[in-house]
Amino acid sequence: MSEVTLRIGGKGYKVTCADGEEARLAQLGSMIDAKFKQMEGNLAPSEAQNLLFAAILLADELHDAREAAGDDPAKLADKIKTLEQSVEQAEKKQGEVALELDAVRAERDAIANDLANMKSAASGQEPLFGGDDIAPKLEQLAGLIEKCADTLESRAAGS
Repeated sequence: MSEVTLRIGGKGYKVTCADGEEARLAQLGSMIDAKFKQMEGNLAPSEAQNLLFAAILLADELHDAREAAGDDPAKLADKIKTLEQSVEQAEKKQGEVALELDAVRAERDAIANDLANMKSAASGQEPLFGGDDIAPKLEQLAGLIEKCADTLESRAAGS
């Protein structure tokens, strides 16, 4: 057992506690002392009455805090269950979003690959849609697409 001296209202009180609980007890004593300081203008003649009044004020604060937090065990269990379900839904949604992101990345990579192939096939030719007459440019584009298709077919046949 350990002994701690609490300073409350300017007076020392020796209190025993279990080993390792000294800091917590000192913290609680500080809370009581703070209540005493709030009461300074309204102190009763008896030290015991003042300690009792400080304890009542702290108990009132604790009661209000418990009500605000919904300290009812059944309500807390319901809140925990609701939060657990929210976490499960969020994890499921995160998985879905990750799959969608992977699909978008794969599509992006495929488009980049197609673009690189088109640039490679079109190297050395004049830029598409550079002039006012679009029909010849569309024919040129169709030819490039056919070249790409031929290249892909020959690769597929070689595999």
